[in-house]
Amino acid sequence: MSAEVKVLSASTRANVEALKHHMKKLGFKYYEKRDGWVTFGAHLMMNGEEVAPNDCISISVRFMYVHVDLWDFDSISKLPEVKQAILDFYEAEGITE
Repeated sequence: MSAEVKVLSASTRANVEALKHHMKKLGFKYYEKRDGWVTFGAHLMMNGEEVAPNDCISISVRFMYVHVDLWDFDSISKLPEVKQAILDFYEAEGITE
């Protein structure tokens, strides 16, 4: 059984890098890209043996879908700027819906 690997285009990789830079300025550290999602966490915590994001925002790089799990008021107050960064990313990708 072979696993299908989906490679992002050069322009999408550049747009993700720009998004990572913007999110870093807002205090969210890049966590990982998996299954078409990029995840940023305001704090990282130990989850068993793995490191997992706490106060996280996951963004689909293929479809316009965002998952937000924030508990910290400081992180919540940054949501308008996060929203704009995500909209800028999708606009650069040509996703308008």
